[in-house]
Amino acid sequence: MNFLGRFKTFVGFLLAYPLRFAGFFLLLILSAVADSIQPYFYKLFVEAVSSGILQSVFGVLLGYITIRFVSLLLDIASWMAADRVVIPAGKDARLGAVRKIQDLDLAYHQSKSTGGLISCIRRGDGAFFSLFDSCVQLTRITVNFIVVLIFFSSFNYSIAALMFGSFAINALIARFVIKNNIGKRKAFNKSEDEISGLIVDNLLNYETVKYFAKEKWEAERLQKSFVGWVQSLWRYALSFRVIDITVGTAGNIGLFLILLFSLDQTVKGLISISDFVMILGFISSFYPRFFELIFSIRNIAKHFADLDKYFDIFDQKTQVMDPLVSQTIEHVKGEIEFKNITFTYPEGKKGAVKNIDLKIRAGQSIALVGESGVGKTTLVKLLMRFYDATEGEITIDDVNIKNLSKSYLRSLMGVVPQDPNLFNDTISFNIGYGRPGATHKEIVASAKMARLHDFIKSLPKKYETVVGERGVKLSGGQRQRLAIARMILSDPDIIIFDEATSQLDSESEKYIQEAFWKAAKDKTTIIIAHRLSTIIKADKIVVMDKNTIKEIGSHQELLGRKDSLYRHFWNLQTAGELE
Repeated sequence: MNFLGRFKTFVGFLLAYPLRFAGFFLLLILSAVADSIQPYFYKLFVEAVSSGILQSVFGVLLGYITIRFVSLLLDIASWMAADRVVIPAGKDARLGAVRKIQDLDLAYHQSKSTGGLISCIRRGDGAFFSLFDSCVQLTRITVNFIVVLIFFSSFNYSIAALMFGSFAINALIARFVIKNNIGKRKAFNKSEDEISGLIVDNLLNYETVKYFAKEKWEAERLQKSFVGWVQSLWRYALSFRVIDITVGTAGNIGLFLILLFSLDQTVKGLISISDFVMILGFISSFYPRFFELIFSIRNIAKHFADLDKYFDIFDQKTQVMDPLVSQTIEHVKGEIEFKNITFTYPEGKKGAVKNIDLKIRAGQSIALVGESGVGKTTLVKLLMRFYDATEGEITIDDVNIKNLSKSYLRSLMGVVPQDPNLFNDTISFNIGYGRPGATHKEIVASAKMARLHDFIKSLPKKYETVVGERGVKLSGGQRQRLAIARMILSDPDIIIFDEATSQLDSESEKYIQEAFWKAAKDKTTIIIAHRLSTIIKADKIVVMDKNTIKEIGSHQELLGRKDSLYRHFWNLQTAGELE
């Protein structure tokens, strides 16, 4: 998106509080005017002193002190009003970005680096507040410039024209050096995101680093990555010195020409001494601000560069959209039907499915088996509308899932994934996440059903034990049982069990199977499994091969078929071989 588009997004957050913004802007203008007119009193001082009337000098002094106090109070009031606008606006921007990220499709998250995204949000959030401050500064300086031009024009148009010309030339020069600076900033941002992504990836995989004793290797890898980062930072830093030299030289030449012309006019008697003193006062106060103006413009451009990826989040298109008018199912039975479903991933990865016809009765348990990449997990992702099928439709109780809102559809399902992700919070919080507002008694009941309560009671802090980031303080089996407890508490109409015992020992698998089948009683259940011992009890087993359904039947029916692919898998596993 272009500059104007980004600026519109930025201002949109501010204008969400229109009355506050209007009050702030009025105070800002009044404060800037009160501050800008102070050099005019230098002229009045000279004229009062020249008159020799003490009362006139005192009157001017009183007026000067008064305007300074008014300027101070207006300045304080304008910043207080500014905070009442920018703080809630900044909060809205961050909340909006997080909500948008949560709403985006699974494909977006799988293609993004967590570290790079965190860096983008952190930098963008800081740039939002900094951009506001720079815009305030730019407004103050612009008002100051207008006030100077008005005063100069009131007695000598030539000085006003010289002032305007000097400003225009400096601004033109500044445009090129600022463009160079921002280009270097964007290059540095890219290097910074790459470094952040590498560091976060390293921290998330600290166990793997230690397993392979790669601490030194990772440090060296990071050090090599910093070579490009340092080079980008040096180029970025040097671009500031270019601004200092070019703008500083042009600005001082402009200041010299205006003062030289004003002195000439004074010597010739075309302007008074008091006017010259006023000109000197305005010039002396404005030209330092002129440098601030250039850097304010540079900062605004820099902040927009930092905001670019941040606001780009809002521009991302959600591919799987909610219907304009969503339906609900009054009494959910849980009957699911896949009707001629075909789907191919946009990036062409494994897991596509074709011509899938499958009906699951209400309360029935079915298992999906087959080699990796044949589409088992894809069917579940399509059912949950992480993706939409290329062809065909999926229904729940004869209602097309595209007519249901995504949040409502997914609220009907409870998922126990292969590797449960837990929040770095208490056991109670993680179980209770299945149903906000659940009582402690209900959380305990769910933990008991999941065969987890006795373990929790053995812990010093019991249900208030913090599980660590991603649940690292718990074993794999404990995380799985916690996920089952969370699913039980949510009381779903449809249960999805995704290869949740494939990496566990036999004892953990036994506990989890007991907990799972207890929770799945009378529920429509879909099981994805590689370990076939977990699905013997399933009402129906669906064997997939080459991205479509190869055969369907019960455990005994499929074993009874001599040419059954399921029988082949079973013989391999019972013979002790890995699939």
